[in-house]
Order: sequence, then structure tokens, then C-alpha cells
Amino acid sequence: MTLKAVRFAALMLAALTLGMGFCHLLQLPARMGWDQYLWVGSTVQGGLYSLFGSIGAIIDVLTVISLGLLAYLVREHHRPGVMLALGAALLFAAALLLWWVLVYPVNVELAKWVNGPVPSDWTVYRARWEWGHATISLFEFVGFAALIGSVLADTPRSGAQ
Repeated sequence: MTLKAVRFAALMLAALTLGMGFCHLLQLPARMGWDQYLWVGSTVQGGLYSLFGSIGAIIDVLTVISLGLLAYLVREHHRPGVMLALGAALLFAAALLLWWVLVYPVNVELAKWVNGPVPSDWTVYRARWEWGHATISLFEFVGFAALIGSVLADTPRSGAQ
């Protein structure tokens, strides 16, 4: 694979991952005000996020792999921006790790609510789920900025600026 092809794949995948995370971040203010029936109905029982867990998970993992490969290739080709590329890979990897630490345990609990009773402390789970996703999206945002910076660092300057 060429550096340019990996860079393209990394940019596309990182943009898709950031898009999913930014979606959660933009929804947070409204969703934190929803009552139990609306929040549980849409999040747990309505399947609103079902493709996030399947297709989204694949995209997240491929993003981390492509960013790691990009950092390696930028270093191997002695191109500028290697630390930014590495930073992007580490930030997206940290975001994925945070999903496992912050959101996955809540998802396990939410799965019990599909056909069962919703506990009285459901707002604790909602807060952890929503704020967990918000935290993850901030890591992805900074990682995407680092990725863009790595590309710009290796962009030749032209006479017109």
C-alpha cells in the first residue's frame, strides 16, 4: 500500500468515526432532558443505535488500524508529521478503549431492559452512557485535528498562501 492510499483510508475512516461520535455529542443536551420512556424507548428498545454497534464498531477498529499503519508509514518514509499521525492513532485508540470502559458496561445493563423492568436509578445509566459518548467524541475530535495536522505538515507550500 502506498502512503497516499493509507492516508486517504485513514482520513475517510476517521471522519466516519468522528461523525458518529459528534452525533452523540450534539444529541446530548436534548437526550439528558428526556424522560424514561423516551430515552429508554429510543436507546434501548427502539434500535436507534443498532448499526452503531455493528457497522460502527467495524469502522472504529479499522480507523485505529489505519491510523497506526499511517503513523508507521509516515515514519518509514521520513515524512513530516509523524508525531501528529502517531498522536491521532493514540487518541482514536484511547477513544475506543474509553468506549469499552465507559459505555460497554452500560450497554450490558441496558440489554437487560429490553424486555425487563427499567430500574429506578436509570438516570445514572443514562448519564454514564451519554457523558461517556461525549468524552469519546472529544478524544476523536482532537485525534482528527492531529490527523489533519499530519497531512498538512506533509503538504508542500505553494507560492500563493
